[in-house]
Amino acid sequence: MEFKDTDTEAERELKLRVLRIYSKKLDERKRRKDFILERNLLHPNPFEKNLSPDEKEIYQRFKVFMRFHSKEEHEEFLRIIIEEHRIIKRIQDLKEARAVGCQTAAEANKFIQQKRSNEESALRIRESFQAGPSGKVLHKPGHIKEELDGSPLGLVRGSIDLHSSTKDPSLAMQSVANSLDHWDITGLAGADLLSETEKQLCSEIRILPSHYLNMLQIMSVEVLNGKVTKKSDAYNLFKVDPNKVDRVYDMLVKKGIAQA
Repeated sequence: MEFKDTDTEAERELKLRVLRIYSKKLDERKRRKDFILERNLLHPNPFEKNLSPDEKEIYQRFKVFMRFHSKEEHEEFLRIIIEEHRIIKRIQDLKEARAVGCQTAAEANKFIQQKRSNEESALRIRESFQAGPSGKVLHKPGHIKEELDGSPLGLVRGSIDLHSSTKDPSLAMQSVANSLDHWDITGLAGADLLSETEKQLCSEIRILPSHYLNMLQIMSVEVLNGKVTKKSDAYNLFKVDPNKVDRVYDMLVKKGIAQA
């Protein structure tokens, strides 16, 4: 852009206005650059390093307020927000622990820790074993002598030769079927948190302890929130046989959490 002696007053004013706009953009660009360098935003913030994934999400969401605070004010602001988040989460965890029957801090902490690992454990189990429609474990055919343990994991305990030259192969297959019909949850994730009655329930309705605890937790929260007042209200919470939901609901009634 060039200023000429032949420019009219209007043209000269227009060119000056363009220069002022451009100068303002340069000033804003410099301000942002200085802000980034001053706050050290080109490098990871040590404060963010030890945050959990959901806390990091909060940290990122509140970054927009950084421009309204000094560096110290913003860090203090984030500390307060994240501390509040942790307190609320802890209260929710303790409510869920109380809902499933925990009575001491040690029991609650154990339940919370187990709850966080249940989903990962269940996923590993599903990936490691292939289950048929009836819940029985399907193993790949082979010529290896195996004794199938009557458990959800289908563990090997001894030696039954499925391909042996027995006089009555149907008896051998019946033996395997009977073994599989016994749903043994001993040693599975979450089993140590269950009472003997609850273990028996898991065996009868053929669900993993981690799944049972998850159902118990969800139904307890919904009951406390007033969204589940009878068995049928809980059917749409889970993609399982309604009869299993009924049995878990009955357990909540025995615990005094739900009403019959």
